Amino acid sequence: MRKKLFLIAGIIAALSRPCGAFEAAFWTWQRAEPLEDSERDELRACGVHTLFWYMGEMEIRDKEWRWKNTPFPIPASMPELRFVPVIRLTSFVRAPFAQAAALAEKIHAAAGDEAQLDMDCPDRLLSDYAEALRAIHARVRRLSITALEGWIVRPAWAALQASVDEVEPMFYDTRIDPPSGPLPLADPAKFRAQLAEWSACKTAWRAGLPNFSRLTLYDGATGLSRGHIRQWNWDDVCFSRAFTAAGPVRLGTTVFLASERTSVGNIPIGKGSLVGVRWPDRAALAGAVEAVKKTNALGVVYFRLPDSTDASGWSLRQLEHLEAKPVLVLRKPRALDLLELANTGNGDLEPRRYALEITAPSPVFREALEGDFQRVEGSVLAARLTFWFSHLRAGQSLRTGLLQLAPGADFSQIHYRILPVDPTWNVTKQ
Repeated sequence: MRKKLFLIAGIIAALSRPCGAFEAAFWTWQRAEPLEDSERDELRACGVHTLFWYMGEMEIRDKEWRWKNTPFPIPASMPELRFVPVIRLTSFVRAPFAQAAALAEKIHAAAGDEAQLDMDCPDRLLSDYAEALRAIHARVRRLSITALEGWIVRPAWAALQASVDEVEPMFYDTRIDPPSGPLPLADPAKFRAQLAEWSACKTAWRAGLPNFSRLTLYDGATGLSRGHIRQWNWDDVCFSRAFTAAGPVRLGTTVFLASERTSVGNIPIGKGSLVGVRWPDRAALAGAVEAVKKTNALGVVYFRLPDSTDASGWSLRQLEHLEAKPVLVLRKPRALDLLELANTGNGDLEPRRYALEITAPSPVFREALEGDFQRVEGSVLAARLTFWFSHLRAGQSLRTGLLQLAPGADFSQIHYRILPVDPTWNVTKQ
């Protein structure tokens, strides 16, 4: 009965929200360099107006809150893009908020009149946290917080939401992986149940959704996690001969068994170990966004802003067009002896093993370098070459290295296909 009332309240609130007010925002984590012009242009094209920019982490030591790191610089806001400083708070003491006034002064001195606080506050301290937030809000004009999704049913929730201007509940990483295997980053059934409760939130809020990829190492005997692998790329996973899929892909989650000793990102992986590969399933993410639109939420906020690393998940263009598919075209750039595979669509080509095969009526290939591809296969004087790759985001491209043809041969003779995307042979565009 309570959930039915929550849903009714959410529907009424959604109907009262101004048309076009729903917005996608992003968390930007541990980034020292400012946005590039191309990133600003893409954010503008996707209608993004808010970035929650990680400033740093503070912890309490000897009854005093101190910075654990030198704070990251926060870009200056502009009319079309607002940068909100995010400060993470960590504590391992029983009463971390005894010096709330001093904490408020430090936050104001670092962030100014607007800040977001990120803290995995234990339930027993939520009432104290609410009081501390009121003290901080007295110094910081606009204050928001991240929240664990279960806080909304805690007794201290009324005081918490009354202490801030905005809340960003995180609907991911809500449970520790069980021995049976890694949990999906985006689980539609679980998300719908959580969203039903959050539809009753009285303070402005955005639903925090995952946009990252994660590799986790597990003990093969117990299934217990040994921690996340931080530095890696998709080629390390997709083209490793040591990994064998231990089951089907489920909601963007795959478990691999290491059949021999190997490593990923300089992390040694023993024979018999398990590696969980997770990224948010596109259909599940699209369903989550549509579900949020039916509530009173301001929008969604993704963790994290896509960057050049493989771990950052879907591209901005894909997130703006979650139903879009990739459109792949092979073309010959002018005045260059190479080929370029471009994704001209709004959808990303999701990670797996792909083969770009090129062929000619006769053996015309004299030299071929892999360039941006993982590797190239085919002998000298071959009539067919295979360039291997693992993914391609919307709007991006991969170039071969030098592709030297026999005298008299022409790139217009080359046909291509991309497996397993499309087995049909196509003509290379000039």
